[in-house]
Amino acid sequence: MVADEGFVLIGAGLPRTGTMSTRAALKIILKGNIYHMAVVVAERPDHHWFWRKAIKGEANKSEWRKVLSDFRGGVDYPISFFYKELMEVYPNAKVLLTTRDPVKWYESVKNAIYKLQCTMQSWPCTWFLSLIGRRDMFQLVDDLSSVAPKCSSSRLGMFGAVAAGEKAAVQLWHDHVNEVKKMVPAEKLLIWEVKEGWGPLCKFLDVPVPQEPFPRVNDTKEMEQNRKTILYASWLLIVLIPMALVFTAWYCSLSSPQHILVLAGAYFAFIQLFVVLTKWKLSKFG
Repeated sequence: MVADEGFVLIGAGLPRTGTMSTRAALKIILKGNIYHMAVVVAERPDHHWFWRKAIKGEANKSEWRKVLSDFRGGVDYPISFFYKELMEVYPNAKVLLTTRDPVKWYESVKNAIYKLQCTMQSWPCTWFLSLIGRRDMFQLVDDLSSVAPKCSSSRLGMFGAVAAGEKAAVQLWHDHVNEVKKMVPAEKLLIWEVKEGWGPLCKFLDVPVPQEPFPRVNDTKEMEQNRKTILYASWLLIVLIPMALVFTAWYCSLSSPQHILVLAGAYFAFIQLFVVLTKWKLSKFG
């Protein structure tokens, strides 16, 4: 039987391998929270400092334990990127390698998180994200996904490999999977696809199979909606409205200081309202 408390499962699978569904399933059978990139993005901004430290290779074991003290396990980046470090911090934890067809994985990354990140790193989205206080978060996601894993023969990070095309991305996939198989003792490793459902996962963790259906979470549509929301909001707030106000001032000959102040005040009042509404819209982002 898996331990009743503590961090007991290290997800070593790459993002876009059904990790949202896996997270939902593990929350049920491990009876606790599961770390995921969604935690970094939407739930624990207070952890950002730690992941920046981990990227530099400067995080110590006590800091790892402190950050993950409220979690029973983790999947997706950043957990899977640091699975070897976590094996040292939690030597009794088991390792789950979520997999799928590597070409479909490449297409999923390219059309979801990579597409989103490219939009977020482009102007005027960069200005808009700074305005609503989300620029640092998206930069951290980019940093975590752009660092080259030590196993990568091309020395490209996930985003770099995807940008280079299918061949490079699939090679990174195989490098990662082969390294996990090499590094993790067979008795502590489960290689598993979400479509296999509860059976192998519950047997691996020595827990009862739940009576409820295995959760199926597909966040691709929501991710694309969020991407479009930020893109449209950026062009509206940073480009179109300021241009309209400048044209209005010119056309109506509103050149006095009073008129300019009124227009500026109206613009910044609109900004405040729009920022509040957009933050609410993105509060579940990730």
